[in-house]
Amino acid sequence: MDISYLKEQLQAKEDMLAQTTRFLVQMQKDLKLKNNELSLANKDILDSIGFASLIQNALLPDVDVLKIFFKDASYKVKQQIGIGGDTIFIKNTNKGVVFGLLDSTGHGIPAALLSISGTLLLKELMTSMEIDNPQTLLNLLNFQLHKTFDNSKSSIAHKEGIIFSFSSVQQKLTYSSAKGKALLLRPTGEIEELGHSKKSIGDEANAEFELFEIHTKPGDKLIMYTDGLTDQFGGERNKKFSRERLKEVLRKSSTKSAGTVVKAIEEEFTAWKSENNQTDDVSFMVIEF
Repeated sequence: MDISYLKEQLQAKEDMLAQTTRFLVQMQKDLKLKNNELSLANKDILDSIGFASLIQNALLPDVDVLKIFFKDASYKVKQQIGIGGDTIFIKNTNKGVVFGLLDSTGHGIPAALLSISGTLLLKELMTSMEIDNPQTLLNLLNFQLHKTFDNSKSSIAHKEGIIFSFSSVQQKLTYSSAKGKALLLRPTGEIEELGHSKKSIGDEANAEFELFEIHTKPGDKLIMYTDGLTDQFGGERNKKFSRERLKEVLRKSSTKSAGTVVKAIEEEFTAWKSENNQTDDVSFMVIEF
């Protein structure tokens, strides 16, 4: 075989290898540049979420308002990514106090916007129209969200939640619930699940939510929570936290203060979740009578 031919073939392969090497070096530089750009973009996003979290947390109400009317009260809001759809609502009236817990559909920024919109609507209804009936508040909140966010077929704004109204004059506690989750804990450890409407806010524009009245005694505790608590995966078999586990925590804390109960729930939830990611926004509130 002609040696010159072999030299040509070898040179061609060396040229190809050199070209491939240059291509790979350039690709590595491009990837490094893109990684830097992504890192900066990610930092901007995280910084924005962090600042948005400060804003949303600043809008959470002062729990001390409830302590004017009840023996003790405490709550915890743990949004999945720092901002989210869970919110606590507390507003005093000339007759008593209105309070509740609402859970907007979704996570992150969209849910946070719906959460803030719902809170502002409730405050507007209570301030300008002086409404403190929880049934009327839920009905009008549902109607207004439909009117605001209707996409001609169905509302894009959905919420679940529960609103209570306490009259300090009548010593009367009423509530209305749109699939809201609430329990009544007796000092004996007995637990009663409160009734609720089968409809959520946003299902139907003209939905009518029921009005309930409950009777409490000194030492009773009212617990509200969102499904992010009971639906969290964890434990040795990676199962849901469940309502039964929550009830067990409550039974063990039936004679403790509201603040102690909130701490017990949070500690049990954290231990159960362990290294797993938080799957949803998580909120709960405890009021002691």
